Amino acid sequence: MAGNRMVEKSKRAIKDALLDLMYVKDFKEITVNELLVKANISRGTFYAHFNNLDDVRQQLVADLYAHADEIFGEFKASDLAKDPRAAMLTAAEMMIQSRDPAKRVFKFINVYGLASELKGWLADYILEDELIVKQFGGMEKARPYASFIAGGIMHAYNVWILEDFPVSAQQLVDCLNGILMGGLKAVVDYDAE
Repeated sequence: MAGNRMVEKSKRAIKDALLDLMYVKDFKEITVNELLVKANISRGTFYAHFNNLDDVRQQLVADLYAHADEIFGEFKASDLAKDPRAAMLTAAEMMIQSRDPAKRVFKFINVYGLASELKGWLADYILEDELIVKQFGGMEKARPYASFIAGGIMHAYNVWILEDFPVSAQQLVDCLNGILMGGLKAVVDYDAE
């Protein structure tokens, strides 16, 4: 049990160090030696967990998707269309809890082309809900709507974190909730009328 905690602690130190370094310099300029010093670990510890720096970066991507699945996994898109506030507030509060690391993660997302992947993940999440797809009139018609919604949400959170909008998480979520309730909810409720 203690061994697992030590493994996770050293992996976390490596990933945090890479995020710190990527915040100030391009990934291609970072060396393993630099990372070892920043993470305060040995070369053997690094290679016990990762094959190379790109392996660490890919683990950061996997962590990001796992966290997104954790936040949204219990909700279907049609449930969120009824009241997305809880899931959006959870995401905003997670960012607020560690604003600087969140900024690093968003820089990481933007610089390394993950923003479009995350938008794609969120759009696919919306499209996995058969009710939403049916209400939009089929997959072909639903895809542009889902992409638009996903892009707007990702952009709003991104700008809020990176530019420090002078609004609270609650205010941001209330605004996004209003937009979604007027858009996605209207589509879901369309057939019910």
